[in-house]
Amino acid sequence: MINYIVFFTLIGLIWYWWNSISAYEVAYKEAKIACQRMGLQFLDDTLDVIKFRLCRHPRGHMQICRVYEFEFSSDGDSRYKGFVSLSGLKYERIDMEAYKIETEESLD
Repeated sequence: MINYIVFFTLIGLIWYWWNSISAYEVAYKEAKIACQRMGLQFLDDTLDVIKFRLCRHPRGHMQICRVYEFEFSSDGDSRYKGFVSLSGLKYERIDMEAYKIETEESLD
């Protein structure tokens, strides 16, 4: 009996590890694309998980929801925070702090 418990615990840990890597890759890609689309610098090339919880899928089953935090810059000097929300492995939304926009006049 103890062998089954150890086996299924090990399988669960491997699944969680694999799922976490896949979710990180989705969030990383979305954050990088959002920064490129807006002409911003994606800083440090990293994300941090700041929120992790179970949530319900629209069809009713439970899944892991995560919020990742990243930093970006609009002018190369300032650092701002952005947040990528995932529901399971599905990208939900991205939120970014208000940031300074460089204009031609401010560069003179």
